[in-house]
Amino acid sequence: MDKRVQAIADKARIEFGLEKYDLKRYSFYKKRNGKGYEMNMEWFPVEYDGPIEEDENPDGTASIDYDIQQDRFTNVVFVMGKSYSTAHPFQEKTIEEIASWLERQTGLTYGQDFFAEQASEDEFQFISRVDGIRISPSFHLNVKITDDGKLLSFSTFGVALDLSQIEKQNFNLTLEEIEPTVKAHLTLVNIPSEAEKKFVPVYAIDEVYVTADGKRCLPFLFDERGMEVDHLMEWDEPLRGKIERKYIDLSSEATADEAFNEDTQEEIGLTDEQVGICVNIIRDALRMEYPDDSGKWRLKELRPAYSHIEAYCYAANTDNALFRPKIGLFIERESMTVVNLFNNEKMFDIFDSFAPAPKPLIDHDTAFEKMVPSITLDPVYVYDTESKKYILCGLIDSEQAVDAVTGEILELRDL
Repeated sequence: MDKRVQAIADKARIEFGLEKYDLKRYSFYKKRNGKGYEMNMEWFPVEYDGPIEEDENPDGTASIDYDIQQDRFTNVVFVMGKSYSTAHPFQEKTIEEIASWLERQTGLTYGQDFFAEQASEDEFQFISRVDGIRISPSFHLNVKITDDGKLLSFSTFGVALDLSQIEKQNFNLTLEEIEPTVKAHLTLVNIPSEAEKKFVPVYAIDEVYVTADGKRCLPFLFDERGMEVDHLMEWDEPLRGKIERKYIDLSSEATADEAFNEDTQEEIGLTDEQVGICVNIIRDALRMEYPDDSGKWRLKELRPAYSHIEAYCYAANTDNALFRPKIGLFIERESMTVVNLFNNEKMFDIFDSFAPAPKPLIDHDTAFEKMVPSITLDPVYVYDTESKKYILCGLIDSEQAVDAVTGEILELRDL
């Protein structure tokens, strides 16, 4: 075995008490953001003597991910919640004990870089905050343990925050200052009611971030790689041909030598020229696959990754539907061609038998007056793709909605 691999395996055996395990498989993958590599290890229980099928693991298998460049474990899961580990690191099962263990795994500091979000007897969730203010996209840490203090799973999601990326500000923005923006994001939507088997028209807040100066809105995106675009896909005539679909390997498997190469930082962002190219090839893909849909789709987001670019188009006219028809496209970076495409039309099939929404009787102004007491504006540090910084914003949101027929205030969770 490669000495570099052996060193990581030895570290994992000690850290997670794998004396009763054998390392059966390992592989290397380039991270989707292009910044470094991860090694995945699959440890089988020694007592397992059955066949080893590809892509299948016996109960109790320890699947462990290790970040090569950051020199730390990022994810651990014992398959089917069964562990033969000899380590019992969580005797007290307190938030403080879990946090201390996470500090050792991540090199981060509890109370500074991450904070407790939720906790139960066997599951603990932590997220990143700055001065008590949420971050978007956030960095999550999750730990699940057994009754006798063994680790069942440990996962990280997102990227640990670099405080140098934070532009600290005081949050003084009020809803009154940005009332036109707030009002513009009160939207009439048709929500499917499972109980009544019909669509219910309501006025609800379309979540959006407003910068602390009130001058700009940032989209409610969950992916730091996401680039907001806004292009109506129109054409004069369809294009003959079809998308030559092929499998996109999102994991980007690599060799050990590639993974241990220190020069791994790659810029995966898109230039204005590349964005323009994406717009054109996406338009051509739609001309082939949806020849009669000129003007019906709007390109809203591009997500660049190491090997490909994801693109998302939404229906330009949604007819006030809550669930927007969506088309996703995968663009191969090397050839800059669309190599796969999907849509979410299947999810709408379950609503075929639902009665259509009745005509609204409440106008937008009246609905807004009713909603004002229920609208919130909470500070959040949001990643800004323009400045490459996390800037202070206010999140416009509400857990309530206004029935567009009766004018009644409704709880969104009850719909």
